[in-house]
Amino acid sequence: LQASGYFADVKDANQAVAKILAGRELGISPIASLANIYIVKGRITLSANLMAAQVKRSGRYDYRILQHDATVCVIEFYEQGKSVGQSSFTMEDAKTAGLGGDNWQKYPRNMLNSRAMSNGVKLFCPDVTSGPAYTPDEL
Repeated sequence: LQASGYFADVKDANQAVAKILAGRELGISPIASLANIYIVKGRITLSANLMAAQVKRSGRYDYRILQHDATVCVIEFYEQGKSVGQSSFTMEDAKTAGLGGDNWQKYPRNMLNSRAMSNGVKLFCPDVTSGPAYTPDEL
């Protein structure tokens, strides 16, 4: 898979195996692991889309996006059908955190959703990622 060239961040077979094994521990297929798991500064990180998928497939948790525009994203998390809280991320939060690179300028809605999702997973359902969940740009 590494030799295919389809996974640009995987430089050698050892990195491919590390990502696949990290995904295996979370029940994620090899291709999804290569495409959505990153190792940044020695930490396993997941794409926000993969975190969202893990929440949905857990059978225990769910979420609903309550507000999503270019200034704020609010997501409500549920455990066994009952609300356990909301996670939000605003452009003001991004400025405070020193975020504002190219992706934040081009895709603010996507970036706000990613931050609200990863924060919500950490707060309300960390077991779907086997502990703290980070996205690559958080590290």
